[in-house]
Amino acid sequence: MFKISKKIIVGGVVIIAVAIAVILYFVFTQGAPAKLLSVEVKNGDITEKINLIGQVKASQGVDLAFESQGKIVANYVKVGDKITKGQALLAIDDSTLQSQLRQAQAQLDVLNIDTIKNKLDSGTQTLYSGSLSGAQKSATTAKDILLIISDIQYNHFTAQNQQNITLQSVKEKAVYSLLGQHGAGLWNSQAIGQLNGGAFGLVENAVNNPTPDNIDSALSTLKLSLQDVNSLIDETPIDPALTSVERTAISLAKININTEIITTSANIQAIAGLKVNNLATIATANAQTESAKANIDVIKTQISKTVIRAPFSGQVDKDNAVVGQIVSANTPVATISNNNLEIDFYMPEIDLSGARAGSKANVTLDAFGNQVVFPATIFSVDLSPTIVGGSSVYGAKLKFDASDNRINPGMTANITISSDTHSNVLIVPRSAVVQNNNKYFVIVEKGNSQKETREVAVGLRDNKNVEITLGLKLGEKVLAY
Repeated sequence: MFKISKKIIVGGVVIIAVAIAVILYFVFTQGAPAKLLSVEVKNGDITEKINLIGQVKASQGVDLAFESQGKIVANYVKVGDKITKGQALLAIDDSTLQSQLRQAQAQLDVLNIDTIKNKLDSGTQTLYSGSLSGAQKSATTAKDILLIISDIQYNHFTAQNQQNITLQSVKEKAVYSLLGQHGAGLWNSQAIGQLNGGAFGLVENAVNNPTPDNIDSALSTLKLSLQDVNSLIDETPIDPALTSVERTAISLAKININTEIITTSANIQAIAGLKVNNLATIATANAQTESAKANIDVIKTQISKTVIRAPFSGQVDKDNAVVGQIVSANTPVATISNNNLEIDFYMPEIDLSGARAGSKANVTLDAFGNQVVFPATIFSVDLSPTIVGGSSVYGAKLKFDASDNRINPGMTANITISSDTHSNVLIVPRSAVVQNNNKYFVIVEKGNSQKETREVAVGLRDNKNVEITLGLKLGEKVLAY
């Protein structure tokens, strides 16, 4: 019995202590005695609001700087100016670069590949022309030698023996090679003299139509024909029956044919060497041209960087550039931002459920007071927290529902987010509820001046009222101030 009574006494003391604490809170927390009022627990609607503070910022902003040192020669804008993407804002002196560009362009002009090709073609044509003249002389000389040897053969070597048969075969090959296929089987010089095919004909064709292919074909074929004629001279016997004139003719023919072989071979070799040289010269010129073009592109790029252009449309927020001033590389001289304004803010974890992407908010700006409200919508909430001032918070962004020229970056924004609404629930004034050690209490009037301190559970709250989810009934009265 004594133990039960002791528990009752201790419980009563605790309740009384809590009641005294609650009453003292009501009366003295405002710094002056407050009048306690008896308020009835009612049904009503309540909307919980989250109040936060943020700052207006442009969704895109950038400090502008030159990539190289220079003297500012133009400033086309001032703070507050509206700008468009690509618009020239500032410029530094580019005279040195312009001079370098002119020099580089002059070097490129000297390396003009068409001029070089024309010069090479001129040299090639000169060599081809000389080679064709030499080829005509060689072909004519070879034909004349064929006629001389044919006459000597006709005069002395017609008997059917092995030596003469071999000589006839070698002559037919030489005639076929130099004058064409109709030369085969011909014996006398008169008949041979009417032929103009073979290498002889190719040379004449190249003279009339001097393309590189025609000239190359004529010279290479002519060289083989000259060698065949030389073989014919070697095969002609120096017979005792030959006259001195005939002997001299054979000796001169040998000297002349060798001279023409050497000349033709030299021309072929010169043309081949010229082709290789021309290809190397053109390749070098092409490489030098590409290098010169690349150098010009580099200089043009450097010139383009002497002008700062707006990377996007927006406005000028800062302008530190002074015409005549020497600025260092990468030193900001202006700041611009775009026209898309948003509000950056942080919110505690407890508000995440009530403030998410898509949530609506009302925003007031210190510059215009609480009476001017700007509707906005949350469009971004960070997935991971950020430590700010030792507390874990989540970064978020709001965008204004409508653009307004009065709003500028840097303004302080007061944000009110309606997180949730409960209808037809029990509500009491906020001042009727006291929190102590993570518990909530109210003082209930029992009649006849009796009062009871009662623990309650709370739900949503707004600026005036608190939702009571457990501990009170409709119509009960509680103390508030």
